[in-house]
Amino acid sequence: MTDLGSPPFGLHPLHGVHQPTTGNPPRRPGSARRTTSIDMTRDDGTLDPVHLNGRARDLRTAPDGTATVLGEAGLSATIELVARVVRHVEVTPPVDAVSHLSGAPAMSGFRAAADKAAPDLRAARDLRYTLLDDVPVATLISGHALSASGLLGHYAQSGYLPVADQCAGFATGGLLMNSFETGDPAVVTGPAAPDLDGGDDRWAWHRMPPLPVNGMRRRRRIDVYDDGDGRIGIDAMFRDTYVRTDAVETIIHEYTLAAAVDADTGVILESHATPRVLPWQECPGAVASAERIAGMTLRELHFRVRQELFGTSTCTHLNDLLRSVADAEALIDQMRAA
Repeated sequence: MTDLGSPPFGLHPLHGVHQPTTGNPPRRPGSARRTTSIDMTRDDGTLDPVHLNGRARDLRTAPDGTATVLGEAGLSATIELVARVVRHVEVTPPVDAVSHLSGAPAMSGFRAAADKAAPDLRAARDLRYTLLDDVPVATLISGHALSASGLLGHYAQSGYLPVADQCAGFATGGLLMNSFETGDPAVVTGPAAPDLDGGDDRWAWHRMPPLPVNGMRRRRRIDVYDDGDGRIGIDAMFRDTYVRTDAVETIIHEYTLAAAVDADTGVILESHATPRVLPWQECPGAVASAERIAGMTLRELHFRVRQELFGTSTCTHLNDLLRSVADAEALIDQMRAA
């Protein structure tokens, strides 16, 4: 067992792949990049509420390598995790209708409420919509901090039970489901997170503050570029991290994705995911599902992934990455405008 700090627990012997990325791809001349992050924090020693703070930026790289910020956005939300209700939410630049999401469910049903409240944001694949779309999953994964820190106590008192066969990791007979059924749920352990912010390229990511102990962060990056022969290349990734009580930031989930889109029709020509860090040995069974978005268009991708990719051949977190590829439509427009 490997000592991971206090409280002391080691890497679970049945953990999934641990091969995190160690840097950022160079920004290609003539490309566009979208980066987003959502931090999940709580007041010391408290179960509720969880505070979500999001940041996002669009960046264009000119043929000569010059970087231009095309837009920035932010999100602030307060979530009652046990009740799974949004207490407060706002975005910057402000959108009055978003404040009406206070009282909405924080998980299932939130995205439909956001679509109804601000349909223009979704249609434009606006930075603020990308942040709003991550509220349900940020709420979900924020619970990891409670179990990893010991604050949650016995799982039976938490009100949470995984849904069997919801994804590869929750497969019936798998490690996670068996551990819950025996009353001793496994706690995810992950490797230390290689730095993505301290490289030579100061434009690689938007600025993010240091995460506090027991804080969590989901960060995303999507690059679009001219791949020649009428193809648009897409290079995307996401990473979920947690800061242990010894102040070491560790990775819970990480995937990278390479895809190509027809420049004229927006049809996805190919899509391949690479697992970098996954919690359990069953999780990589979902990797091939990334190829199923080939043939979909960017415009329909957001909804078709939600409707068609489910069950033990998929991963909810990988699905979020696949749906985020729909943002490429806005980035392609920004490339063409340049």
